[in-house]
Amino acid sequence: MTTQSPTIWHGDGREQALQAHILHHPNAAQLRNHPAAILTEIDHWATAHNHCMMTIGPERSQPIVELIRSSSPSVMVELGGYIGYSAIQFADELRRATPAGTHAPRYYSLECNAAYAAVAQSLLEFAGLGDVVRVLVGEAAASLAHVARALEAENAAVDLLFVDHWGDRYLPDLLVAERLGLLRAGALVVADNVGMEGAKAYARWMEEGVHEVEGRVLRYESRTLPYVLVDGQEDAVMISKKV
Repeated sequence: MTTQSPTIWHGDGREQALQAHILHHPNAAQLRNHPAAILTEIDHWATAHNHCMMTIGPERSQPIVELIRSSSPSVMVELGGYIGYSAIQFADELRRATPAGTHAPRYYSLECNAAYAAVAQSLLEFAGLGDVVRVLVGEAAASLAHVARALEAENAAVDLLFVDHWGDRYLPDLLVAERLGLLRAGALVVADNVGMEGAKAYARWMEEGVHEVEGRVLRYESRTLPYVLVDGQEDAVMISKKV
């Protein structure tokens, strides 16, 4: 009887190999400043090398793309930037959805792993999104505090929060964002991988909908979109709106 080896998702050098592949691609001139083409090449590279990557991919990202197009957020934050795949896709959509003559959109990509953040920064600049996305390195709570200080001066808040880091940090870091005043009524919170064990506390909390936290009543309405990961595991994306 043979046992199946666990799926390796990251950390074996694939991130730096992908970075080199993109930046030194024979058609780099055609890829540069073309976010969609870069994402397609990332997907092709991962498939060709039989690598599972911690990226959201074209299918799971589509509902979030539709949210960006329909709500035209000015400020987006993601928890868990990894190599910049989601930041490239969503920041490009954010820029396209911003009406001409309005405040430039801002996208904050929070990543605790400095090596992955460096890959993300280089790919974002290659994609022509360096003026839209700011990559913050460190624990999410500290980086969220930095975002809060940056937005406070202009009385701005986070319109869309994308949660995609460690499942057991989903709920604690959401509550950090709440305590910092980053999420106002109408804000959207999208969490990937809520079918995984670590994120179940977050999923239950959102499904319950109403909670009193530090003397404030927080209300969210949520829906869940199931999907299957590339390794066959069942998972889901949860889309929540603060009401």
